[in-house]
Amino acid sequence: MKIIYGICSWGLGHASRSLPIIRKLIDENNELTIISNGRSLEFLKKELGNNIKYFDIPDYPMLLSENSRQFMAKSAVYWPSFIGRMESELQKLKKILENIKCDRIISDSRYGIYSRTIPSFFISHQIRIMNPLRIDIFERGSEIFNLFFFKRYAGVLVPDYKDDNLSGDLSHNLRRIDEDKIHYVGALSDFKKKKTKKDIDYLISISGPEPQRTMLEEKLLSQVNNLKGRIIITLGKTEKKDKFNKKNIETYSFLSKEKREDFLNRSKLVISRSGYSTIMDLAIIGTKALMIPTPGQVEQEYLGQYHNNKGTFFSVNQDTIDLKRDVDIAKKRTGITRICDVDKSVENIINVITSVERSPFT
Repeated sequence: MKIIYGICSWGLGHASRSLPIIRKLIDENNELTIISNGRSLEFLKKELGNNIKYFDIPDYPMLLSENSRQFMAKSAVYWPSFIGRMESELQKLKKILENIKCDRIISDSRYGIYSRTIPSFFISHQIRIMNPLRIDIFERGSEIFNLFFFKRYAGVLVPDYKDDNLSGDLSHNLRRIDEDKIHYVGALSDFKKKKTKKDIDYLISISGPEPQRTMLEEKLLSQVNNLKGRIIITLGKTEKKDKFNKKNIETYSFLSKEKREDFLNRSKLVISRSGYSTIMDLAIIGTKALMIPTPGQVEQEYLGQYHNNKGTFFSVNQDTIDLKRDVDIAKKRTGITRICDVDKSVENIINVITSVERSPFT
């Protein structure tokens, strides 16, 4: 089949979780065309090489705020802009389809990547769009918003489990959307768990949108010398290939998939954002973590608190983090203990996109 695959460019998480699906599709002799933007697109090019067609189409700005009042004020301006960007990407996709034959379209969280004449599939863990005050009427409205767009897709695939789940209220306990019409396919990660010696005390992964990525980098680098043991730091800068060594600390601008997988398996504790893709990576590897949500990113703040309450990970505010104190708390958490099989998740997705052709929401 000829497949167009659109990927959201908010951080590298959407790109990394889509890689096992893309690799499987390529292995099965499907022809892929990738749509993404920014660092995500550069990351995908490095991982997949030049034998794939790529299109650079911007998606949507991320809605960030410093407090709840600011979030509600920004939302009023954000959503008209969001719809405009979505319509723009849809028109660009239509132009691509004038020149490229396509049998299936897959979109990881890009609402404008679909066709009414080609079976299209939407991947998302955020079926309910959170607001910082958890105001019920707005969250019900977000489900209605999603339901309106889901009618354009032959299938909605959630990278999570129906029971003993990883995403909490983001994709469960829904009010307006019938969960039986959603495909809960299981966790996705480009990493595999390996039996290896845990000889890295801390893996510090700095990522996310600017300027918060740089602010986190400055915050952690000012405290990292308070930690003892072997420390690996990755800065999430795909445009560089720098490496710095200083006593017990190794710093990398960017890590290849193989190197990151190796480091994750060898790490006793990961220090990172609480993005959902990161949580899935940790679930697959079975590593404990100290999480630092991106300030103003409601989804990450919710996931941090959700796993705090479950006792799986410890989450702390970026402004109040004290590495020496907080890593000791994080080490006492359980991590995610349920079995997560990426190969099975990918198999579930392939089964859906090859067999389903009509939306269950129409």
